[in-house]
Amino acid sequence: MMSINDAGNPAALKRLVAGGAQLRRFPQALMKPPTRDQHTYAEVSAKNAEFKKVYDSMVAFRGDQYLWWQVAELSFDSFMVRMRSRG
Repeated sequence: MMSINDAGNPAALKRLVAGGAQLRRFPQALMKPPTRDQHTYAEVSAKNAEFKKVYDSMVAFRGDQYLWWQVAELSFDSFMVRMRSRG
């Protein structure tokens, strides 16, 4: 399902812009996760061992994936975007 959405996103974005939509970056304040979420996860983890096990595993996996993404994908994607803009 995700690949179907990813494949259709460029055409959808073009339609939005053609229809007058103005693209803007999300403000950093909006992108930062609310502290209450982290407190909620800590509270639930303290009360539910199963949740803690899954959540801790997910956080560790995500951290490793971000490391890989930063080294491999981000640098390549940034390069490709810069090359595209040069024509």
